[in-house]
Amino acid sequence: MNNSPFSLEGKRILVTGASSGIGAATAALCARMGAQVLACGRDAPRLQAVVAALVGDGHRALVGDLTDPLARQAVIDAVPVLDGAVFCAGAATLVPFRMVSQKHMDAMFAVNFTAPTMLSQALLAKKKVANGGSLVYVTAIAERLAPHATAMYSAAKAALTAVARTIAIEHAKNGIRANCVSPGYVDTPMLAALQSGVSIENKLELTPLGTVGADEVAGAIAYLLVPASRRISRTTLTIDGGISLHVR
Repeated sequence: MNNSPFSLEGKRILVTGASSGIGAATAALCARMGAQVLACGRDAPRLQAVVAALVGDGHRALVGDLTDPLARQAVIDAVPVLDGAVFCAGAATLVPFRMVSQKHMDAMFAVNFTAPTMLSQALLAKKKVANGGSLVYVTAIAERLAPHATAMYSAAKAALTAVARTIAIEHAKNGIRANCVSPGYVDTPMLAALQSGVSIENKLELTPLGTVGADEVAGAIAYLLVPASRRISRTTLTIDGGISLHVR
């Protein structure tokens, strides 16, 4: 057994949104660090390809749309007791507030808030998170910067942060930690989809340290999973290329 405080050897880690972007990068990094990865995603072919490429043995693909309660239950039934869970699945659509509809609001909250929140609740209620386990939520600096046309997306991510902070307090007695990683503009398929609808080049120019890569966000997530971070809980690690340097 690797005794390094930066190792995940022998750990079981669930990663949602693992079929692309930050989720895929996180699954790959956790596997390289020795973890058994349970990768969850909606796109079966892409998810299977991600899992097939993982280093090591014992990895599993769990196909399902976590906005569906039945799919969430299937994940709960399928996973063993976990040492960590990373909630990467998310979606963003730019809609000016004056054009926000109930349908848009429901869609943003279903993916970005309700799915990870209710999956977390079930994992904890069914004791599927080991004592000393780590929960990591991918939120977004949008919750603080509130860019144009992101009202519902920003609100959903802010709500998820509040839930993570509450989980951290309620489950600290079992050594279970809950933290957030808050990325800025990350070079992922989701960012590419946003750029296809509206130009955000002026926003990307405001990142003095450059656009963040999915593998860089994965590195921050992995840190919050390893023993080296065992005293860290109820916090948010911002990785935004410096775009929020001058924002209070």
